[in-house]
Amino acid sequence: MNKVIAGLALSAMAGSASAATIYENGKTNVSIGGYLGIEAFYQAGYGDKDKSFELQDRASRIRFAFEHEMVQNWIAGAQLEWGFNPVEKADPLFTNRLGNIYFNNDSFGSIRVGKQWSAYYDIAVWTDQFWKFGGDASGTYDGRNGGDESGMGRADDALTYRKSFGGFGLAAQYQFENDSSARDYGYQLSGTYDFDFGLSIGAAYAANGYDVNNVNYVGADDQDKATSWLAGAVYESDMFYASGVYGEYENLSGKFSTLADKANGLELIGVYKIDGGLYHVYAGYNGLEDKTSGSQGELSYALGGVGWKPGQVLLALEYKFGLENKDALGADKKQDEMSIQARYYF
Repeated sequence: MNKVIAGLALSAMAGSASAATIYENGKTNVSIGGYLGIEAFYQAGYGDKDKSFELQDRASRIRFAFEHEMVQNWIAGAQLEWGFNPVEKADPLFTNRLGNIYFNNDSFGSIRVGKQWSAYYDIAVWTDQFWKFGGDASGTYDGRNGGDESGMGRADDALTYRKSFGGFGLAAQYQFENDSSARDYGYQLSGTYDFDFGLSIGAAYAANGYDVNNVNYVGADDQDKATSWLAGAVYESDMFYASGVYGEYENLSGKFSTLADKANGLELIGVYKIDGGLYHVYAGYNGLEDKTSGSQGELSYALGGVGWKPGQVLLALEYKFGLENKDALGADKKQDEMSIQARYYF
């Protein structure tokens, strides 16, 4: 599915295209990639909040990839990725982002086990393309225990199968139980269709079950199952990239101070690429609303940015216009934010 890994050539995943091969013998390949990112991050205060402007890490990471050609067109591989903070002392120094083993065959499909990008993210990635913000309304990094444990972004303890049938792409995922997040199980399904003129459409469904008796359980007793579905479309040409996703969630979103019984979200992004993507200008929107009876919870913001990416270097500015950030009682904590960042891909 080309849209999952291509996007704008803006995504953080675009760094994988610049990975360097450090060993190759015809059947075995080892490569290293990632990027070092630093940003000046500005927050404009509202009410009694102070303004701040600080230098900090911008999701720096290092990635190792291994592939070995086995028999009868089977490929075995492994992927490891850690985040690190190059700007200041951090404890721990490295944090796990990905760690999985996979087996791939063009006729059979692929099986991947471990911490990995989820089946749900095959759709959510279409709008999760901003350099700094975004992903707040698609359920990707939401959930009572975060995106990894809820399995919407980088899913931990996961087993995933993917297969393409011409323009169709299908994915199925199962997450095993995890005591630290009180998860009993999790499963996902997603499907996409790629047209031959740059348009793709798709949908995803996810469900997680939790143990209410676990000490790490979050939520009311009747919120022991979380479900979500997401539908979206993306179009890409030499000069334009545009995508949108809409989702509805039950017992998933924890962004309103209490776990929302029901919520829905919308994400949009549009990009104009200049000189084949050397320069780009983009804008977008994230909106998430708590639909629980009696709740006033709402999160919405608009985004605008510009970027310059000559080869292995990125320089970008992104501004977040805070529109609403209300908790369940209606108290608004909205604020504008800005990121001025530099990345070096290796």
